Amino acid sequence: MHPDLSNLIALQEADREIARLTAEIQALPRRVAAIEEKLAHTRSQLEKAKAALAANQKDRKHHEAEIQDQRAKISKYREQSLAVKTNEQYKALLHEIEYAESQIRAAEDKILEDMVAADAHEAAIKAAEAELQEETAEIEKEKAEARARTAEDEALLGEWTAKRDALRARITPDVVERYDRVLKLRKTNAVTEARDHQCGECHVLLRPQTYNEVRRNDSIVTCDSCGRILYYDPSHEPHPEPSRSRKRAAAVLEPEEEEPEPGEPVAESGTPA
Repeated sequence: MHPDLSNLIALQEADREIARLTAEIQALPRRVAAIEEKLAHTRSQLEKAKAALAANQKDRKHHEAEIQDQRAKISKYREQSLAVKTNEQYKALLHEIEYAESQIRAAEDKILEDMVAADAHEAAIKAAEAELQEETAEIEKEKAEARARTAEDEALLGEWTAKRDALRARITPDVVERYDRVLKLRKTNAVTEARDHQCGECHVLLRPQTYNEVRRNDSIVTCDSCGRILYYDPSHEPHPEPSRSRKRAAAVLEPEEEEPEPGEPVAESGTPA
């Protein structure tokens, strides 16, 4: 194979690995951001549960204070009722006492509701704290693995970059320029295998003369359709079918055994006695 051609194949492999490793390295910040976003969501759920519990406790204190105020009013109204002189004044004080007692009952109902809600908020807090603790440990592990993978990728990237530079230095400059042009234009492979008289990328049928030139692997040949540099791998050539005459020659029949004459004894081995 032409030296430039073999080096181009190796160069393309190096460029693929460099692109893959670069993509992995660039993906790390996005991966870490996604991990942090997941953790932030759990923290947010925990903070919401804590805020709901705090609001619940504040609401309960408000209702408890309301009960104390209404009880103080009832005590005052009862004292006043001892000094009234008319039935109308007494009835008015009784009405105020009944209203205060209804307010106390309403506040007590609210406190009971708050107590039930507080149990739910406390359960949510415990669940969120447990989830946060579990996720934090798992996320720290994922981040450590991501950093280790990135460090490994960066080391491999340095090796492949050095290999690519060495390969480019060994290839004829105008061939490297052609390779770069095709790679920039096609975004994918710039070198491809020709097989079964076709370009391996665009699958356009090659002219017989072009295909014969590619099969020799002793020069740089490009596809007339897509411009990619072509090479030939004889190991991928299908084996020809054997000819009919060779098939007939290979299918030699075993000589048939002679049938014994009627009444002729036959030995156990199958031959006449």
